[in-house]
Amino acid sequence: TEDGDLTKEKFKKVYNANLANGLGNLVSRVMKMAEQFDGFAIEEPSWIGIEAYLDKMELNKAMDYIWERISQSDLYIQEEQPFKIIKEDKEKARAILWNLISALNQIAFLLGPFMPDTSEKILNVIKDNKMPESLFPRKD
Repeated sequence: TEDGDLTKEKFKKVYNANLANGLGNLVSRVMKMAEQFDGFAIEEPSWIGIEAYLDKMELNKAMDYIWERISQSDLYIQEEQPFKIIKEDKEKARAILWNLISALNQIAFLLGPFMPDTSEKILNVIKDNKMPESLFPRKD
């Protein structure tokens, strides 16, 4: 059997695309805007969305679900443009950011079994309402 095509270059490409530019960028963008507010009351996260996958040990499907949530959050930022709205309508921007922080909180919670340190770091920056240090420095 073949183990798969894993090269250093391919690993770097996936790391930069999914972690540095994907999850890391999402956390940075959301928390940078969120710092302008006093904090957000966030609902308790749950296993909804990946519970069935975890029960069946379909870890790849669980991760696909999590990454889809990351993509949806990025799309939401592009569509709603809170970085522009925050200059004109603070309350509307706060509502958009609450949605983003709630999604980020859920994403971080779901990442727990796969990336416990990263999950904890994200949950802490949400709790502290502050911009994180770079979660995933870009690899050149």
